[in-house]
Amino acid sequence: MSNRAAPPSGIIELIRSLQDAMPEAQQSVAELVLRDAAAVASMTILELAEQCGVSTGTVTRFCRTVGFAGYAPLRIALASDSGRAAQSTLAANIGADVAESDSLVQVASVISANIAHVVTEAIANLDLADVDHAAALLTTARRVVIYGVGGSGATASEFQQRLHRIGVSAWAHNDVHVALTSAALMEPGDVIVAISHSGQTREVCDVITEATSHRATAIAITSDLGSAVARRAELVLATGVNQVGFRTESILARHAQLAVLDLLYVAVLQRTLIQTKKAMAVTAQAVQPYKLAR
Repeated sequence: MSNRAAPPSGIIELIRSLQDAMPEAQQSVAELVLRDAAAVASMTILELAEQCGVSTGTVTRFCRTVGFAGYAPLRIALASDSGRAAQSTLAANIGADVAESDSLVQVASVISANIAHVVTEAIANLDLADVDHAAALLTTARRVVIYGVGGSGATASEFQQRLHRIGVSAWAHNDVHVALTSAALMEPGDVIVAISHSGQTREVCDVITEATSHRATAIAITSDLGSAVARRAELVLATGVNQVGFRTESILARHAQLAVLDLLYVAVLQRTLIQTKKAMAVTAQAVQPYKLAR
């Protein structure tokens, strides 16, 4: 059975509806999930099996019963469902966004819950096969150009620094003229990573068009799969932040982008482990003299 997204009513409700028909061992897993789904989402398969007094094979069969190929996609669905529940509770109490009259305690609660929600949603809604494909492209690229405007430009710079440290030849630009110049020099085998929350930023569209005209491959990081930026890219990784609140959306977009790029970075790291270990060792040694003694 293939991985699937949780049904509209939520994976927790699906488990509740199927519980009575499950074998006794699987029912014990269902009981723990229904009692504390958020806690289960943070457990390993071995920890869950031990908590329920069953084998890991029983947990795997439970996953298949509720429509998942394995434990990892079930954990993602549970985390997503738990995040939605927490967000709904918060919205009912103090609203999904912040107001001028809100206390700092209220603002902190809204920001904290919304960040947790959008990060969970961003990861849960990703196509992991696309992430793996993107990691393969970055690993084998002759050079990688990362481009974004404004807040997305800051995200681009952070991603570039991470890739650069593990030996991936990467450049980040937030000036359109510099980015277009760089894109004009790209070749087949090069990769451009274009970051745009809205997916409608003209400069980002133009840089992708220039890069792909030289047969570079474009990866888009955006919240809108139907946007102009997404349509110009070969591969799209969705961040999934859509009108959470006019005061907090731009903040949340950055967290969602970073969550997706963190996952992509780790996927690249796993593919280049020997190179990465050497690169991290020598770069750490290079900056060690600038670390103050405790």
